[in-house]
Amino acid sequence: MVEVIIPTHKPGFYLYECLASISKQDFDFNFFKVTVVLNGPKEPYYSNIKEWLNSFNFNSELLYSNVASVSNARNLALNKCVSTYVTFLDDDDVLSCNYLSSLISKIQSNSIVVSNTYNFFNNLDESGNDYLTFKENFSSSNLIKYRKYLSNACCKLIPLSLIGETRFNENLKRSEDAVFMFALSNRIDKIISTDPNAIYYRRLRENSASRSKYKLSYELKDALVIMLSFSKVYCLNVTKYSFMLYITRILAVMKRVFLTLRSN
Repeated sequence: MVEVIIPTHKPGFYLYECLASISKQDFDFNFFKVTVVLNGPKEPYYSNIKEWLNSFNFNSELLYSNVASVSNARNLALNKCVSTYVTFLDDDDVLSCNYLSSLISKIQSNSIVVSNTYNFFNNLDESGNDYLTFKENFSSSNLIKYRKYLSNACCKLIPLSLIGETRFNENLKRSEDAVFMFALSNRIDKIISTDPNAIYYRRLRENSASRSKYKLSYELKDALVIMLSFSKVYCLNVTKYSFMLYITRILAVMKRVFLTLRSN
């Protein structure tokens, strides 16, 4: 059983398009469940989502939290999850029809399976390459070489047994995905790709949180909090985590600060 977890906050019609792409999956509807977690203001969003979910035939559940936090929403779903596998989906993104079936067909013990990824604004026919786009299949135990696939929680299938009691850091506003995946890295034996035609389409929105610009003072403070979060995970069990992978995570945060400094 696969659990598709979708956190959403004051969603627009793009959430319906996201759900519609799930309804077109060529994967047996009896073998997956969609859990939507609305966080923040409740109405009219809750009623709209309920109506949309009722219009589709896949198994679904709608949860609500008044805490406006994507991490809290994901954790709420994880706390209730009893499925064997989990895949996270952002509420404005879209899946190819073979997404779930391709992920599950490649799964191995103690591995994660990643899909291909493309970006789009409004038209899928005009999608472009993402930093996670690949042209050929791969399967590797070299987590450092394929570390970019540990930078976010979406675009992949994760066994619930790998997640265990690990949860998203609700104190982080950014990089919560990267910290979460780093926390799982000591249990991951392999990163395996689907065929290139299994695609997670990431919608680019100008007003999305990931594309927002922040003041330099905020960037510096945020970077420190993120690096401390990585360090806390690593230092709690230094014998089980890769030091080199830890260093790459720290350097990635420092690189973002450096790029911010250059742009100011």
